[in-house]
Amino acid sequence: MNFYPYEEDSLLFSKKSARNVFIVLVIVFFSVYIGSEQFGYFDMALYGYLWATILCFVLLTIRITSWTLRPPTRRLWKQGIKMMFSAKGLAFVFKTLYTNIGEQRFIRNRSVYRWAQHMFISWGVIFSFAITFSLVLNWLHFELVEPKTYAAVVFGIPMFRMGVDSPLAIAIYHGLNWTGIAVIIGCGMALYRRVTDEKKIVEQSKEYDFFPLFLLIAISITGSLLTVSALWMEGAFYLGIALAHQITVIVFLLYFPFSKFWHLPLRILAVMVPMYHAMAEQKQCARCGIEYATATQIKD
Repeated sequence: MNFYPYEEDSLLFSKKSARNVFIVLVIVFFSVYIGSEQFGYFDMALYGYLWATILCFVLLTIRITSWTLRPPTRRLWKQGIKMMFSAKGLAFVFKTLYTNIGEQRFIRNRSVYRWAQHMFISWGVIFSFAITFSLVLNWLHFELVEPKTYAAVVFGIPMFRMGVDSPLAIAIYHGLNWTGIAVIIGCGMALYRRVTDEKKIVEQSKEYDFFPLFLLIAISITGSLLTVSALWMEGAFYLGIALAHQITVIVFLLYFPFSKFWHLPLRILAVMVPMYHAMAEQKQCARCGIEYATATQIKD
């Protein structure tokens, strides 16, 4: 169903979404073309992940378009963009991103346990995204340059070399295993809290609070089992585990734009909101003299 932010142009959402999706698809296509060196390095084992990633980007673009077309959000977004193009505005953006995404101070102030849980999940997912998208979209691949030496190539540019059995190579090869362990720890902490916290028991729902955690755990476990099968089981059940892992990842990517995970990109996009209130001059009430809003907010 289309979202109609303005009655005078009921097709605004459709037109904006189509335009934004086209721009995103063009950017993705050329990034894959350049990253894979004109499709010279293309891992067909990641083909399913690739199409799920592209569809996830399309759905996420539509969701973001809908969000930015809401009248209040549209006004905040426009004013925030204007404020951002200044030294003070950029400094505010980076500071806010560090506070909200890096430190996640807004959660730490509530509870250290919730903060640790959220840090494990959020950074585990963020690094998993970074590794997965880099490999699936062929922005990153590894080339064998010597019998026991690989070169890490980013967008067709060799960045560094590493020995096949070097500590650096082992750390990189198992990057998704490390992030998976972080996600499992964080999800375990979250599940324990949801089961034992009486307030959460009343408020939570299975599809909104439990399913995302079980989905993340399933992705992490099946991904780690691929390593277990390859290293210690001589490849036993590898095909079945790979298929199970691919299914869980594809479900996650298609579920992401319309799930609780939506708050991850929203938290980044919403940096405009505190900027809108903090960057402009505060106005005082004509009667009591107390500051209550910015000049920009009053004008809007």
